[in-house]
Amino acid sequence: MAKQRTKKRTHVGAANPKHQAPPTGRSAASDPKSMVIRIGAGEVGSSVSQLAKDVRQVMEPGTASRLKERRANRLRDYVTMTGPLGVTHLLLFSRSDSGNTNLRVATTPRGPTLHFRVDKYSLCKDVRRAQRHPRGGGKEYTTPPLV
Repeated sequence: MAKQRTKKRTHVGAANPKHQAPPTGRSAASDPKSMVIRIGAGEVGSSVSQLAKDVRQVMEPGTASRLKERRANRLRDYVTMTGPLGVTHLLLFSRSDSGNTNLRVATTPRGPTLHFRVDKYSLCKDVRRAQRHPRGGGKEYTTPPLV
């Protein structure tokens, strides 16, 4: 009797990342995802815009780091997109008429909202400028922040 033929070309090898077992521990689906948004994109000023960029960078990799806000976008537009994108937290930066910077942290879809007034803050570029030997090669934001 002849030996049975074995497929060699279509065999999925162990090096294929598509068919590997998921890593042990917490799954990536349960990790929180966030959006950092400036409300009133034209009126908040450049320092609050830079603060929002810095917070996005700190919250990586679970945040939308290249989110583009437009003047026409409203808060409702962002809230409707949280479900399909799997976003669990919204961080909203705004500036009041008196000049105070405010931060709202909201959990979606129907969680509580926390309101904070930001008294003092330092931007990343100011901290780097003040250091004698600034460190950072871009790898410090590849892992999620510790909470």
